[in-house]
Amino acid sequence: MTVLQERLDKLLRDALKGTGYNIYHWELAWQGRRRKLVVYIDKPGGVTIDDCVQASRAIEALLEEEDPIPGSYVLEVSSPGLERGLWEPDHYRAAVGETIQVELLVPRAGRKRLKGKLLEVGDKSIKLEVQGKVYDLPLVEVRRAHVVYEPEGI
Repeated sequence: MTVLQERLDKLLRDALKGTGYNIYHWELAWQGRRRKLVVYIDKPGGVTIDDCVQASRAIEALLEEEDPIPGSYVLEVSSPGLERGLWEPDHYRAAVGETIQVELLVPRAGRKRLKGKLLEVGDKSIKLEVQGKVYDLPLVEVRRAHVVYEPEGI
């Protein structure tokens, strides 16, 4: 993490301390000529629009006071959603048994995208069952991953 990322991470966690919301993930990226700070929050029972508004106000107040991001930026607070991204090993652990889609940096079986059931998560790799075949995928080879929402009964 860069110094800015470390500072932002601490400020975001401090802003939501005692609110009942957890930082699921955050990212600071360029959107055109402006920066965009996207903060995904979570809480037991799920996140509502009102939760996002309250968390946004708490985060905005602290960021305005501390002013850690040079220049202008847009703040966006959201739930991770049903098809939540998987960034950290804990995110993968919470998704064991679910269908996920991964995009790989290095193709496996001639494919860069695999969709299957997440069987197991280690510190540095995951086991994914795709059409009866199990792949052991190092996390460093996963470009991005997310849960695939599959409604029950369909």
